[in-house]
Amino acid sequence: DVESRQSLRATIERELDILKRFMDDLRNVVKPRPVERFPLEVNASLAETVEAMRIEGERAGVTVEARYAPEPLVIDGDRFALGRVYRNLMTNAIQATQPGGRVMVTMAREGDQVAIGVADTGSGIPPDRIRAIFDDFVTTKRRGLGLGLAISKRIVEQLDGTIVVESEVGRGTAFMLRFPARDDQSAHAAAS
Repeated sequence: DVESRQSLRATIERELDILKRFMDDLRNVVKPRPVERFPLEVNASLAETVEAMRIEGERAGVTVEARYAPEPLVIDGDRFALGRVYRNLMTNAIQATQPGGRVMVTMAREGDQVAIGVADTGSGIPPDRIRAIFDDFVTTKRRGLGLGLAISKRIVEQLDGTIVVESEVGRGTAFMLRFPARDDQSAHAAAS
């Protein structure tokens, strides 16, 4: 019947999308995609991802909040690649957080750097696992290939940034990304 076919089609399309993401991740491990660099205003680019992830959070019963910087924060970045990093960190945070918990995204200027934080009130990462979370094929979850954080770290480093993690079991995890800030005229153009 029509209803069964529509349901089956939706299931197949969803599973094909998951397989495509896995294949993209595997391809990116073997041959990383080069990132492009353009002046990128962080508040605006991150706001797009935060809004999309709020819906994911609502489905899981997790509040996703953001605290944006009062001034434009401009870095040399790749909107698509950084969007992937932001989505990965927020997805992991939502999945690690019990219903009623929250994920907080922050942006700030710290000296000559732009700092972006993603923190959750989730289950945390055991100390014996935390050193390996950025390695290929390492995961603390039941599902997934364990490539999201490894690929995220590569993208951040390709953009001359750093990513660090702090975690306490039962209290949550916080990732901090730092990138060199831009202050020239093209940076101001990106912010307007």
